Amino acid sequence: LSNYISDLGYMTDNDADFKKFWPADAHLVGKEIVRFHTIIWPAMLMALGEPLPKQVYGHGWLLLEGGKMSKSKGNVVDPVVLVGKYGLDAIRYFLLREVPFGSDGIFNNEALINRINSDLANDLGNLVSRTVAMIDRYFGGTIPSFREPGVFDEDLINVVMKTPVEVERLMDELQFNLALSEIWKAISRTNKYIDETQPWVLSKDESKKGRLAQVLYNLAESIRIISVLIQPFMPETPEKIWEQLGINNKKLVEWDTVKTWGKFPESAKVNKGPALFPRIDLDKELDELGKIIGQRSNGQAAAEKKEAEVKTEEKEEKQAGMEKETLKENKEEVKEEKQEDYITIDE
Repeated sequence: LSNYISDLGYMTDNDADFKKFWPADAHLVGKEIVRFHTIIWPAMLMALGEPLPKQVYGHGWLLLEGGKMSKSKGNVVDPVVLVGKYGLDAIRYFLLREVPFGSDGIFNNEALINRINSDLANDLGNLVSRTVAMIDRYFGGTIPSFREPGVFDEDLINVVMKTPVEVERLMDELQFNLALSEIWKAISRTNKYIDETQPWVLSKDESKKGRLAQVLYNLAESIRIISVLIQPFMPETPEKIWEQLGINNKKLVEWDTVKTWGKFPESAKVNKGPALFPRIDLDKELDELGKIIGQRSNGQAAAEKKEAEVKTEEKEEKQAGMEKETLKENKEEVKEEKQEDYITIDE
């Protein structure tokens, strides 16, 4: 327990990290060790006269439908395999969105793939690709400065601008799934805005080019704000979005910029790129995942069996050595006893 502060340089000449980071704003621990961190550790800190963590939060377990993951059951889900197949951000999103933080969550492959297809490929991915494609098709990649506001704009802006406030509140409460839900409300509203304004219809009327430019600017600005909001949860995806939107100035995507509408640069030139999250064939993928998990389970079982055999051999060798040593000691004792029975002539 003391590693929490000793690793920060507590009571050393170099205690700058301790002074900077302690007390912890939030101490995250597994629910099975809450007692140690809410009774024993605070008592130790109070005895030292040091401040306590501002809050201790016990998170739950990630379970399978059959119960806890166990090596002996061979039902362990390897996150490295999942990240290799779907990417880090997709797995992070699923775990943070699907499971209320603090509660136990049930993992299954079907729920994972459905989340990727529905939320990431359909909602977020399509929003980005459609917007970038329309800016490229209708304006050669750069939105004109002449823009004409219209109906539906105000409601979209209100929804998007309320989102950062809610997200910050929910993140402070460690309700990550609800924070993501708020972000996805903004994504859904932005997708709906496309259907309401119908840019493909506006593009056919030369007199409505200004209105078309405003619609596409509103879409690009909404995506800019959304991309910043998802960054704590999905650190790799925002970079890909900014590249496609043509945002090169990182100051335009800092956290505080989400509270101001209109930061999307007028000079930005979009770059069409690959789909952020390609759709997955559910049945085919489930079958493939089942084979991978089965192979890994069999391989793991074989490895554990081999390890057990090696340990058994080592134990037997050690036992044999101990028996040999004991036999040697017994012979020495007998020899000494016999020597004591002899009496020399002098005696």
